[in-house]
Amino acid sequence: MPKTILVVDDEINITTLLDKYLSKEGFEVLTATDGEEALRVAKEFEIDLIILDVMMPGMDGGDVLAKIVEDIQLQNIPIIFLTGLIAHDESNVFNEKDSGHLVMSKSLDIREQVNVIKKVLDV
Repeated sequence: MPKTILVVDDEINITTLLDKYLSKEGFEVLTATDGEEALRVAKEFEIDLIILDVMMPGMDGGDVLAKIVEDIQLQNIPIIFLTGLIAHDESNVFNEKDSGHLVMSKSLDIREQVNVIKKVLDV
């Protein structure tokens, strides 16, 4: 059974691009354009990984993370934060901190993003 990934970003071109590449790799991809929709989808489907934009209008990535951590049904889903706020070479600094969640730069090549996702999912 394929792993299911929820991609959450208010930029449609980001969700479309990740959906295209991850689907080609055999993943089932669900998308959401805001935090509230993300939480609804995460509760409705069995999600193996959430790729979560940091900066979104309304409920941002930090707010969504707080809701996920509080929810016993969702709290064990791994999360990769996706952000345009850092360059791809800076993400290692954030990932070395003990937050329990990875940070991936939007400027990282899509093939490299897919490789990070595969590594997190151990596939």
